[in-house]
Amino acid sequence: MPDERTLSDLIGRAYDAAVGDEDWTSLVAAMAQAVGGTSAVLRWLARPAETAVTVNLDLAAHQAYDAYYHTIDPVWPKLFELPPGTAVDDCALVPEPALERTEIYNDLYRQNHLWFCLSWYTVDVTAQPVCLAIYRPRRQPTYTAEELRMLRAVVPHLDRAVQIEGRIAAAADRRKAVQLPQAGPDLSGRERDCLARIAQGASSKSIARQLALSVYTVNEYIASAMRKLQASSRSEAVATAITLGLLVP
Repeated sequence: MPDERTLSDLIGRAYDAAVGDEDWTSLVAAMAQAVGGTSAVLRWLARPAETAVTVNLDLAAHQAYDAYYHTIDPVWPKLFELPPGTAVDDCALVPEPALERTEIYNDLYRQNHLWFCLSWYTVDVTAQPVCLAIYRPRRQPTYTAEELRMLRAVVPHLDRAVQIEGRIAAAADRRKAVQLPQAGPDLSGRERDCLARIAQGASSKSIARQLALSVYTVNEYIASAMRKLQASSRSEAVATAITLGLLVP
């Protein structure tokens, strides 16, 4: 089983990154360290290559990949045949001997000490693919099953985090396009109270006890807040409310 303390830390930092309380670079670096990677890149494919989050990776190498090498990368099309949200060891998609004969290995990977790779991709709320690759050099052994399990345990939360980030970014773009001030729906005092306590990790039962309400009433307040914020989960409702200035983080 993955180390629970490390896993819990990565999950929390993923949601912090989604709402701007954690630097994406720090999160990606921590994820790479957790699985024994030495370099990594997180990129939103619909955004410019220079906006990618890189760790111990020359940005020029990433830009070269984005400009040309992804078109001849034998792993790339196989990755996108998998269900969104899948974490995989690239060696399971393309055997090492086959990769060693490719142009991308000889011209890009070998020159930048990139070899064994764990990959993940998802499609965020705006239908834009997001991809993570964590590399280690050729001199190190292949990734272990335990390291792959660690990544697989984190990526459902990373998937959700990039969806939250995408929703927040899309909302900001819409406000900018119509030149509206940052504003949000009119949450009631009780709805704010419930969301604030969720942000602190409280359950519905705990919130009910704190506010002297029934659990049913608390859940109704939370559901109403989620509808107003167009959120599909409690965590997304909290993230959106904080971003819109409706809650103090």
